[in-house]
Amino acid sequence: MVDMALGKLGSQDLIFKRKFRWTFKVQETCDGKKDIPECYVKVAARPSLTVEETEINFLNSKGWLPGKAAWETITVTYYDVGGKGDEVDSEGIANLWGWLATIYNFSKGTKSEQGANRKNYAGKGVLTLYDGCGKGIEEWTLEDMWPQAINFGELDYSSSEECTIELTLRYSKVQYDNQCGNKIAPCECAGC
Repeated sequence: MVDMALGKLGSQDLIFKRKFRWTFKVQETCDGKKDIPECYVKVAARPSLTVEETEINFLNSKGWLPGKAAWETITVTYYDVGGKGDEVDSEGIANLWGWLATIYNFSKGTKSEQGANRKNYAGKGVLTLYDGCGKGIEEWTLEDMWPQAINFGELDYSSSEECTIELTLRYSKVQYDNQCGNKIAPCECAGC
């Protein structure tokens, strides 16, 4: 007979990770001098990993082995806001625009420039998931991150929605930190 209750999912110590409890910030942009705060982010995603397969042919069959791994791009959507004064953190959104201009400086017209080295254009993204009390339960750090695509969004007279900036972000390194205490313990790697 099967127990029809939730089983381990009904445990009072289990925390469900929720899609609406998270922040995403970008640090160390513009030569490490400017950060883009999390308050301007509308939509983001956790990283996605793809592992190539290596096909092995022998006699009349095929087998596969895991090959190289590659982190896929993520999309992050920002609220596009304006304003000035003490009440508005206009510097945060200005830092976003400044970071975008290091990839391709569209503010100079025909004299467009690009950041020459990694410290000019790369940032560090930090995505944190929280429990219901505001305590971090999971953190992803995306290093050597830069905008691969920038979409300044559609304008529409028939819509009341806010303007957004959608970024497709490319990154080279990822570090995952499970802050709930149960650390990832991979199976032992046995060499020759």
